[in-house]
Amino acid sequence: MSKGTVLITGASGFLGSHIAARLIDQGYKIRATFRSESKSQLFRNVLGGKNIETCIVADITAPGAFIEAIVGADFVIHTASPFTFEVTDIKKDLIQPAVEGTARMLEAIASSSTVKRLVLTSSFAAVVDPTKGPRAGYAYTEEDWNPMTPEKALENSLFGYQASKTFAEKAAWDFIKSSAGNEKTPSLVTICPPMIFGPAHPASGITKDALNESSAQLLNAVTSADSAPTRMPVFVDVRDVAQAHVDALDVAKIPNSERFVVCAGNFTWAAIKEIYESGAASAQSMSPADDYYSIRAKKIEDMMGIKWISLQSS
Repeated sequence: MSKGTVLITGASGFLGSHIAARLIDQGYKIRATFRSESKSQLFRNVLGGKNIETCIVADITAPGAFIEAIVGADFVIHTASPFTFEVTDIKKDLIQPAVEGTARMLEAIASSSTVKRLVLTSSFAAVVDPTKGPRAGYAYTEEDWNPMTPEKALENSLFGYQASKTFAEKAAWDFIKSSAGNEKTPSLVTICPPMIFGPAHPASGITKDALNESSAQLLNAVTSADSAPTRMPVFVDVRDVAQAHVDALDVAKIPNSERFVVCAGNFTWAAIKEIYESGAASAQSMSPADDYYSIRAKKIEDMMGIKWISLQSS
């Protein structure tokens, strides 16, 4: 018997495709949104037609974008959000799609009487404080928030991306708080991953010539002559993040609204290059050149029982 219908956005993405596949494998029906029919067709070809519905949402920021897609859904996993630093207009290309796409989803949820839980893919970008630098010895947790402002966000594309994830997640929490007392309001789980490594799922259509941002940085690190500086030296495997999203739907395991950071540990590009070239990394290369912060993911470890995939296995 099906565990329920999950509306999932960004299902053709690096992370979303892994989530979708696990949902199907673990007894859910999915309704996946795509920007185009071609992406939808590849997805169906790889995962098959059983327990899969697809629908086209060409523009997630358009008024009423998800109103039809959400009908009858029991859960929502919203992963769709731009992740690139190659932009010409920070506000238009990064911030607006993330914030307005989330707003359209929240509007759709408000119109629904069936959705029990929203799982939102946020980011460590919404947690880290860029004004603090490497912050040696500090362990970030779910209590931390990026203090990004709309003005600061426009300084560069990195800040723009951090703003997009911070503002979108805060909008979701504001929605939950403002709807407190309404029995139809679903619970919210947000998941904040750092750099996501691991294999691409065939349903994503990702190739060496069309990589997601994290994988592109990884490929550049292992193929370049010099090791790039490690600006965000924390990682997690895509398969662990995907399973965390699926587990977040389990109200027996996660009964209330929660925010989770996810992290397998620290890394350096030098260590990744050594693993790529010889299959193992030295202790020296695993240690960042400068002392950096870490992420304390004990909350999700305790509640979900996750055992993280190592850097070498990732």
